[in-house]
Amino acid sequence: MTVTLHLKPKVEAGLLARAQASGVALEEYLLSLAEEAAFQEAIHSAALTPGGREEAVRRMLEFGEKHHLTLGETITRDLLHERHRY
Repeated sequence: MTVTLHLKPKVEAGLLARAQASGVALEEYLLSLAEEAAFQEAIHSAALTPGGREEAVRRMLEFGEKHHLTLGETITRDLLHERHRY
């Protein structure tokens, strides 16, 4: 989809400065803002549906189990000292 925006000069300058600070073109920066807004809306909508939050938590737990993730002390210590092994 193509969208044309008519931005006020101050708004354009601010967005352009942020895009440049991020090292991307203005169009790419605006696209990332739109995608982030859509993603946040999807998360918000899922949390409002019956069972949405529970489903999200269940999926996160399954992901953690599948990839053997934990926030336990052993893993944290191993990650901190991983560089020193080589």
